[in-house]
Amino acid sequence: MPIYFVDDSAVRPSVIVIEGRLARHLAGALRMQPGERCCFVDARERRYLSELTTVSPDRITATILYEEPPAPPLRPVTLAQALLKGHRMDWLLQKASELGATRIVPLVTERTIVRPRRERLPAQLERWRAILLEAAQQSGRSRPPELSLPCDLQSALAGAPPHASRVILSEIETGTMLGRLIPTLPDDQPMFIIVGPEGGLSRAELTVAERMGVRAVSLGRLTLRAETAALAALALIHGLGSRQSDGGNRTLSGSAHQSAPGAAPGMVQ
Repeated sequence: MPIYFVDDSAVRPSVIVIEGRLARHLAGALRMQPGERCCFVDARERRYLSELTTVSPDRITATILYEEPPAPPLRPVTLAQALLKGHRMDWLLQKASELGATRIVPLVTERTIVRPRRERLPAQLERWRAILLEAAQQSGRSRPPELSLPCDLQSALAGAPPHASRVILSEIETGTMLGRLIPTLPDDQPMFIIVGPEGGLSRAELTVAERMGVRAVSLGRLTLRAETAALAALALIHGLGSRQSDGGNRTLSGSAHQSAPGAAPGMVQ
């Protein structure tokens, strides 16, 4: 069941009152009717299974059937992703939100083709936040990922959580597999994942990354686009975290190899 985010002010004793854009969306685009059930989440991440009682584009009321406590938190994962061309960045943000990224940092690297334009940045950030919000609601998350301002690699790393495991997906790494690293980390340890542009990071940027505690990891033998590699990493991180919680297999097998320069990272088969 998709969920919808509401302000704390919308939640009242035994009822939820929705106005504004969300009311217009539910009544107009989704054509919801009295008697239908929805799940709403407030700013404190409490979930309310509710039944709609009155529906109009201006105001919706819903009776709270029961309240659930906040869902268990996801492992904090920051995805620092080099900006992608065209609609590929929009698609990446949508899927990263669905796959559990908790923070996304758009990277402007030396070899990034796309550069943010100052006059268009506010509108672009608003659109990206809307994409993250809608994807988080669709996938049943308790909150959307945080979106940072575009920045260079050094600035992104300076804003990483102090105790985060910092890794960069590398097409030439032959030793450390991401799928083998994850089970060795505490379940709640933050991760900071760097995905460079299709042309890779420059030698100077790699030097900065190494100096700031970043280690290179591989996803495996297959060569992927930058956005596919990012999503494969997120799926591994949260998939292995779930298996750890369930007491299942804690490792994935796979082997790395050296790809052609500039190729995107490989993926575990």
